Amino acid sequence: MTLPVIISCDPGIDDAVALAVAFGSPELKVLAVAATAGNVSLERATANAAALLDLLGVAADFPVYSGAAAPLAGGERIADEPVHGVGGLGGVLLPDSTRSIEPDAVAHMAGLILDRPGEVTLLALGPLTDVGHLFNRFPDTIAAIGQLVIMGGAVFSQGNVTLSAEFNFYADPEAAALVLERGQRIRLVPLDVTRKAVVDRPTATMLAGLPSPAGEIGAMLVDMCNTMVARGRPDGAVMHDPLAAAAVIEQSLITWQAATATVELHGALTRGAVVADVRGVSGREPNIRYGRDVAAANFLTMLTERLKGLGLPGTARPRPARPERETTP
Repeated sequence: MTLPVIISCDPGIDDAVALAVAFGSPELKVLAVAATAGNVSLERATANAAALLDLLGVAADFPVYSGAAAPLAGGERIADEPVHGVGGLGGVLLPDSTRSIEPDAVAHMAGLILDRPGEVTLLALGPLTDVGHLFNRFPDTIAAIGQLVIMGGAVFSQGNVTLSAEFNFYADPEAAALVLERGQRIRLVPLDVTRKAVVDRPTATMLAGLPSPAGEIGAMLVDMCNTMVARGRPDGAVMHDPLAAAAVIEQSLITWQAATATVELHGALTRGAVVADVRGVSGREPNIRYGRDVAAANFLTMLTERLKGLGLPGTARPRPARPERETTP
């Protein structure tokens, strides 16, 4: 059996790697890819997503759905282009795609979720704008989503945009707060664990030397490694979104902690910050499970195996299910 998944993304180098992992994993059946503004503009995100699906050999009649161009509450998009290089893919210029770009990603996601209540995992890799619109426009989807896996936030870790906020939540904190407060069956993959999920330069260089499509993905990773060095992190490229994709495939890669959580909207120093209660101080029931630790070596093995297997049918094999590791408040 395969797990049906909808992917909301804003490609972005690490989104590109996450898409490669998802489409290269026989455990998953990707039902739709929806692009949203985040790491790059909506126009560039949709173009990158379409070009990446071409690179990965996804059927030509599989469209990309276009989502939100600006935050839920309005205003300008928070730009993130310097991190992801020219075109958002580390300077790797893929051919323009002729793949169809369909409007209203939110309505399409709602249809897929409501047609298969309790079955579909929604994997959110960018700002949560589209998920916020989904909850507002189609509230029945909240209970119908099988699982909502979110890459975002910094729970007990320092932010990467401000001292307290991670990019996806800082880019649209109103959407993040709405989704955490109203969502169900949420697994949050925050900076607390993604910072431990790293592709080092030798691994990236090895992947870059492989045939297409792994070679192009590897070249993006080499560029990201170079960017990380310039930012004072010499150990390699941090794999935020690929870890979230890997957690959908194998939850036991991450140690999960139950918590009650929301997102700060007004603080001058804390806008976009996750405010989490793991001790039950609020008296409220936990509404999320967040990643507290990760088996980083196992994740890197899974990632490299899946990328090396791209374009080689039959090389990827499902992993046997294992009990997930989990702690409670």
